Amino acid sequence: VVRTSRCTPYAKYVSAPAAARLQSTASEARTDYGVTKSDMGILKNELEHCPDGEIIDPHLHIAPWFDDAETLVQELEANNVSIGLLYNPYPKDFPMPFDINEKVYEIASSSNGKIFCLASLDTTHDNWEDHKEFELNRLFGFLEKNACVLGVKLAPPNTCLPLTSPIISDILERLNQHDGNNKVLAVHIGTTLMCGPLGKQFGVKCNCSEEYIDPRHLEPYVKSYPDITYALLHSGHEFLPPDEDCYYDFKFVNECIAMAKEYPNVYLSLSAIFAQNPDGTLKYPGGFELVKKMKQEGVAHKVFWASDQSWVKGSIRPALIVAIKAMIEAGFTQEERTWSLNGCTRKAFRF
Repeated sequence: VVRTSRCTPYAKYVSAPAAARLQSTASEARTDYGVTKSDMGILKNELEHCPDGEIIDPHLHIAPWFDDAETLVQELEANNVSIGLLYNPYPKDFPMPFDINEKVYEIASSSNGKIFCLASLDTTHDNWEDHKEFELNRLFGFLEKNACVLGVKLAPPNTCLPLTSPIISDILERLNQHDGNNKVLAVHIGTTLMCGPLGKQFGVKCNCSEEYIDPRHLEPYVKSYPDITYALLHSGHEFLPPDEDCYYDFKFVNECIAMAKEYPNVYLSLSAIFAQNPDGTLKYPGGFELVKKMKQEGVAHKVFWASDQSWVKGSIRPALIVAIKAMIEAGFTQEERTWSLNGCTRKAFRF
């Protein structure tokens, strides 16, 4: 039995008053997030070790403050990021003024090689079979533009798409048959704030029950389609407090790490894990412990840094610095940190 609900993947697609409140958070004045001279020295060291001084951020979303490549590239440069990867899922029941794939491709293709993108499709139709061919053709039509479209993005809890759904099978079967180097699936694994009080506040309905976030549901595909790279975004992290129904005490972090350790085509991201409040405090607990566990379990070479912080200007660099500090504290070597900030992303997304 699959529970269904009217669901919207991001709060920016909610009612006009709610959207206005979120717009104000996205355009608020810059803050230093408590970044110190010592922090900047740490970042400077990492930049000096990265090839060509390039740090890559492979987790960016469309936000109200930019509408073109130039604006986004300037913001990345201001946050010491050289290259970005942009993507969004298709929302349900909220018509957009643009097509998601067309928009991210427009930005990526006009960025002079500074922005790449992932393609998606609308999996929220009440009757998937009636829309299956159109949606798959739309997705794979953009995958043909492989100069800057590097793979597929899915956000199961945000779009109420169970990982047990036959839709997942349809997508991965076609992706396995795809004749291109961009056979990559980036998939949100972990809970989302929209399953908690924030979602209730804005009237957003998502689903964070186990069939939407347990990476083991992907394991049969990982085994059957070894030529596909699976990037487990957020690495199963907890974004809900312990008193919420959909809190799993980092159970799926352990599963993600175990899968990355077992399968050569599975990679892990640090996206959103080091998001911060304006005073520099972390929004979500457990990030330092997660990175330590990655090191202890021997999967440091399977971990790529990503921010998922493009919604608020000026928030990418603070998340980057704290992630670097977490890696240092966990015992990541200089080589492993450099790999996380550049090389692992290039390998996972096949730049």
